[in-house]
Amino acid sequence: MIPASAGSAASETIEFDEFDRRGRLVTLSWEGAQHLSQTGLVEVLPAGRDTWRLIPSGSVGSVRVEGLSVRVLPAANLGLTQLFFLLDHAADTAFLPSAVQARDDDELWVSVAESMAALAHQALSSGLLRGYRRVDEALTTVRGRIRLGDQIRRHPGMTIPLEVTYSEFTPDIAENRILRTAAHRLQFLPDLPDATRRRLAMVDARLADATLIGQGAPVPAWTRTRLNARFQNALALADRIVRRISVEVEDGHAASAAFVTEMPALFERFVEAELTAALDGCGGRVLQNPVVHLDTGIEQGDAGDAGSTSASGGRAGRHSAPDTEGDHISVPTGLVYEVDGEPVTTFVPTYPTDRRARAAEHYRLLAACTALGVDRAYLVYPAQRRDDTPQPRRIVHTDISIVEYPVDLSMGPLESRRTIVELSQQARELAVPSPARHRTGGRRHAR
Repeated sequence: MIPASAGSAASETIEFDEFDRRGRLVTLSWEGAQHLSQTGLVEVLPAGRDTWRLIPSGSVGSVRVEGLSVRVLPAANLGLTQLFFLLDHAADTAFLPSAVQARDDDELWVSVAESMAALAHQALSSGLLRGYRRVDEALTTVRGRIRLGDQIRRHPGMTIPLEVTYSEFTPDIAENRILRTAAHRLQFLPDLPDATRRRLAMVDARLADATLIGQGAPVPAWTRTRLNARFQNALALADRIVRRISVEVEDGHAASAAFVTEMPALFERFVEAELTAALDGCGGRVLQNPVVHLDTGIEQGDAGDAGSTSASGGRAGRHSAPDTEGDHISVPTGLVYEVDGEPVTTFVPTYPTDRRARAAEHYRLLAACTALGVDRAYLVYPAQRRDDTPQPRRIVHTDISIVEYPVDLSMGPLESRRTIVELSQQARELAVPSPARHRTGGRRHAR
């Protein structure tokens, strides 16, 4: 039972840009400051009695502690609610944004809670999901099969108890555990409407036979099947809540609640997943940041990539195992697109978005193109404005062009994916042989 006072405390909200380095002064108890510091969202520096200076630490997200809501907003023209639902996905498990009732960035916690309550009630309207779970147990009667090795080792010379293994048809399965844990954590959030809190409590009670997942414990794996089809939208959201939202509960209400994530890692994963899905196959593949020696042109990936075959089955002869003893000048190359073992182009997802920060990546890509023997590279970054368009930059005295390629994340996952698909089509066109291009000694020469 959640006390009525759980969400009644007056709250204050402060917002930062993720690159803000001046910070703000706030008043918090020592315990509250410790909770906030542990989330990793901001640095918490002492500035007087119960006064602290908060400075963003490089992550984005939202934290609630002692009535104070601290939000660090992405610089990439993207709000927190959009960030949560547009970026936290992989190519094969994209979240369905139409199922999320997110109204605006100021209502992150309420939006997540109301969406979870609505999706969970919809999933449970036709009854609980049950499945078979393996149980290893010591019993006085035979059930399932006897584990003879465990029986001899644990109970030598005894007939009971019997070490047995059996399959139980139960609601205590991964899907229900994830769903219940998400509803259980969210119902303790402050400032939730009473109706939303009651609906989450009902979901928690309905799934009482499923085991709660502890804070920081591994999240059980689940797969999309015909049997759990009606649960999939709710599970997609619940899985993200359990992995990314932490709620510390004291005396029946939330002492702190945190959603913290690193924007560069999310953006790089998004671009990598989408390009890999679009370009792998038909003789092509995407290599993840192989290192190229500028003096030899040899690509060195992880040990697992050494001598690996391309998607067409051919041997990629340009690769070697990592050479830690060699004296080489090396450069990481980003995501290299190869066709039949030959590099075509390379992509570098970059964050942050300002031009000065991107300048270093231009130098890196110029070196990578020279070593790979390609004349086109793409610098992929979050768009700052909706009218941002790709801008090719031809490097003087070379035939190399580096294309600054913006992706407008604020338009939603479908539009962002469409932009990446267009990028992959440009890369495929580069793989088509052109009579105007020729290679000599592994390098493309200026026309």
